[in-house]
Amino acid sequence: MCGLAGKLWLDPARPADTATVAAMTARLVHRGPDDEGYHHAGPLALGHRRLTIVDLSERGRQPMHSPDGRAVLVANGEIYNHAELRAALGAKGHRFRSDCDVEVLLALYAEHWEREGPRFVDRIEGMLAFALWDTVARRLVLGRDRTGQKPLVYALREEGPDAAITFASELQALSAEPSLDRTPDGRALSDYLAFRVVPHPRTAWVGARKLPPAHVLVVEDGRASMHCTWRVAPGSDVSAAPSLDEAAEELEHRLSEAVRRRLMADVPLGALLSGGIDSAAVVAFMAEHASGPVKTFSIGFDETAWDETPRARKVAAHFGTEHHEQIVRPDALALLDQVLDHFGEPFADSSALPTFLVSQLASRHVKVVLTGDGADESFAGYDRHRALVLAAQLSKAWALPLRAGVRLAAAVIPAGGGHRSLGTRLGRFAEALSASPRRRNHLWRLGMPASLRDDLLTDDGRTLLGDPEPYGPDVDLDLPLNEALVLDLERYLPDDILVKVDIASMACSLEARAPFLDRDVLEFAASLPARHKFRTAGPLGWLGAGTSKAVLRRALRRRLPPDLLDGPKRGFGVPLDAWFRGPLREHARDVLLAPEATARGLFRPDRVNTLLDHHASGRVAAHETIFTLLCLERWFQREDEETH
Repeated sequence: MCGLAGKLWLDPARPADTATVAAMTARLVHRGPDDEGYHHAGPLALGHRRLTIVDLSERGRQPMHSPDGRAVLVANGEIYNHAELRAALGAKGHRFRSDCDVEVLLALYAEHWEREGPRFVDRIEGMLAFALWDTVARRLVLGRDRTGQKPLVYALREEGPDAAITFASELQALSAEPSLDRTPDGRALSDYLAFRVVPHPRTAWVGARKLPPAHVLVVEDGRASMHCTWRVAPGSDVSAAPSLDEAAEELEHRLSEAVRRRLMADVPLGALLSGGIDSAAVVAFMAEHASGPVKTFSIGFDETAWDETPRARKVAAHFGTEHHEQIVRPDALALLDQVLDHFGEPFADSSALPTFLVSQLASRHVKVVLTGDGADESFAGYDRHRALVLAAQLSKAWALPLRAGVRLAAAVIPAGGGHRSLGTRLGRFAEALSASPRRRNHLWRLGMPASLRDDLLTDDGRTLLGDPEPYGPDVDLDLPLNEALVLDLERYLPDDILVKVDIASMACSLEARAPFLDRDVLEFAASLPARHKFRTAGPLGWLGAGTSKAVLRRALRRRLPPDLLDGPKRGFGVPLDAWFRGPLREHARDVLLAPEATARGLFRPDRVNTLLDHHASGRVAAHETIFTLLCLERWFQREDEETH
């Protein structure tokens, strides 16, 4: 696990810009505090920061060179099947200088590029972002893993005397490029208000882009080309599908192997543990494969409804782990600026704060942790997946009276009490009922409804952000559950969850690995019928009653006791609704109504003030919107400081 940076002039006569690459690399020390390395020749400069995980010797240093000197590589991540690849490539005559996993990428390129081009990466099982320079073909290859666990951002100018591509692991490192256009991207910020993150491939800056997951960018002969290397296909509800028990048995085997592969390390490992079944499953398989007690780490809160530590302790006790935990209180929001600095753009998934703190806790004891990320997106673990099933039933003609009843209940039950309250959840569900299935799915993901956005924005704000259309093409098409899960894998997971985990953990020099994102697990899960993921049950099954993640629960029944297996979904959530009504109420007001914020002219101060008052009184649950505005304003303030 590391940080990488580089710059290539498209004019081969220009000498390498070593100063810019050194400045970018210096901003990635947290990703690799153990070592640094550089390469520059002709128009190319590469920089690397190393976090030693596999092969701690000098032979594992980067940049790495192929034995013939033709190719040079910098990489960030892990290749879990490197031993198998090394054996196969060695049998074909390739030589290796180290035991480092990423070295096999050089041999894979040499062996397969001429026949397969960018798809040579398809043999890799792992999480990886890399830059490879072929000194003979004068070809730069940038790549990112299938699900986007490892980030890679770039700025590309293909025309003019300063034509170049600059790239780095993080935006805050890329900002060291002096020619980077840091003009706020209005469309990106519009999407941010909708989803609380900036979806790929955009960034908050006009001049920078994110390399999409499962893509390779090739720069050759002064031109760049983008190539998709993998896409999971949604399964169908065919009768030939395996039974639930057969699927569970196969899933159990694949998960066990996925965890075993991710125990590859020459340093101590642990696990981030919530009270839910996803992280508990990872701990269960770790306990099976590990030679000693597993180290586990949890975050809790004083607010009982949000506190996971009792259930996490049960999991820890059941598997005899060496358990560590920490209670998060509102003063943790003082870390907001520190965390946001690492994202480099607005990011309003508030669980980034406890993820940073639990990573900080874990980093005192281990260098690598395993997580439960990715299970919800593969096995229908979110409330919106259940809502999709229910909405499909209520969309039928005979359900007209029931639809009317839902809307009436939503109008009567108050929406205060936080986003987990019945009124808030019912209101969001009712609002989306009249939309198409695909649009419903987007609406349930929204952090800020379009109506509220329009009420808050000034005319200048609307001009900057444009018309909100965060749905993309084909929004009126049907959306079966399995297709919704593929959308989550392709959008929500890499844009939100994996960004959060990578940035928050690497800020603490900690590597996070996700067994549920193993290719064998992902593709098998996607192939299963939707009925194995959300399993309707009982007389109200047609109303969405049933079991989420059914096949996963069945696969774990021999490893987890019933009280843990059948518990509610858990995660590193934050009780912002209570905090913004109490200890953080004035903090939000001070930031959002400060003179510099109102002078920015994006949001109407009177509307923002009303929103704060209504949330404080319990009239509405606006904590997500408040946090979204807060993160955006702090980003603008940091931009002002850095660019003026």
